[in-house]
Amino acid sequence: MYPVSSLILPGTGELLLGHNTRGATLMGVDLINIYAFIATGREIEMQKKNFMKFAELYAGVPYGMPDEHYQAVQNYPNSDYYNDIQEMMARNYYLIYNYDPESFAEYISANTYQGNEEWSWQSEEKWEEYKNLRKRHQKTKMNNQLALGLMLLNRGISIIDSSILSKKKHGEFYLAPLPANGAMLNYQIEF
Repeated sequence: MYPVSSLILPGTGELLLGHNTRGATLMGVDLINIYAFIATGREIEMQKKNFMKFAELYAGVPYGMPDEHYQAVQNYPNSDYYNDIQEMMARNYYLIYNYDPESFAEYISANTYQGNEEWSWQSEEKWEEYKNLRKRHQKTKMNNQLALGLMLLNRGISIIDSSILSKKKHGEFYLAPLPANGAMLNYQIEF
């Protein structure tokens, strides 16, 4: 019962067992992590809209393109440069090594940006500013995943802690020998 309640909301197992300080601490940590997860989730969406609008204004990228398009916009100053690199790689592979003009044409059609997909940065400064917007976006995404990981870790800690605190009723520690002259510490939970 105590580990299950700790899984749902960390700290509740400890509170039910009468360990109020531990329970309140774990619950407080979880609330902070939940807040961080929600806040970074909102920030991710706002940052994404910002870099998409920025690319539209200063590079001519249509709003709402797929993520891989925005990655290419971050990595290359214009679509002509990107297309030239794709054409060079395709030429080497499809025309020089394998001589397959049909596959070359298919590759170029599928892997270059044409028409409304094209872009060109107005200046080097705007391109650098866009790169910084994208980097902040990526960092916020990592922080969001970190908050999620910390929420899961906190639940795991609370489950183990409440299990240990109620060990007389629900589980026990024991050592198991390992074949390579070692031992493994285990904890068995009984429900």
